[in-house]
Amino acid sequence: MNVIERQTELTKSLYSINSAAMKEFAAQQKANVESYIELNKSFGEKLPEVKDIPGFFTLQREYGETLWSNTKAAFETQSELVKSTFEETRDAFKVALTTEETAEIIEAVAPAKAAPKKATAKAKAKAKAKTKAK
Repeated sequence: MNVIERQTELTKSLYSINSAAMKEFAAQQKANVESYIELNKSFGEKLPEVKDIPGFFTLQREYGETLWSNTKAAFETQSELVKSTFEETRDAFKVALTTEETAEIIEAVAPAKAAPKKATAKAKAKAKAKTKAK
């Protein structure tokens, strides 16, 4: 696969990942807003039932705790979405940037590093040959 084909595949992969992530993010936001509206509605219905100050504070504390737990769950869900999107993007880049050419370059460099050792051995052999010739 040549460079242009790999870049095209990378672009397609990134588009797919991003569009899926945005759709999921929008769905999560919609669910969060619906949950918030339902929470406000249910606690709004309980408000007329409050007869005294301690009851009002109790209702307000329950509302705050419920709101906090819903918000925390929403952020955890969004964090997981971002994390999985980054992982998918990382994998797409690995596929696009790892090629047969890269493997060939690595193989070509590895023997080149070993070559000086062989050259040193050849140099020693030449030195021995010169000493024997004398």
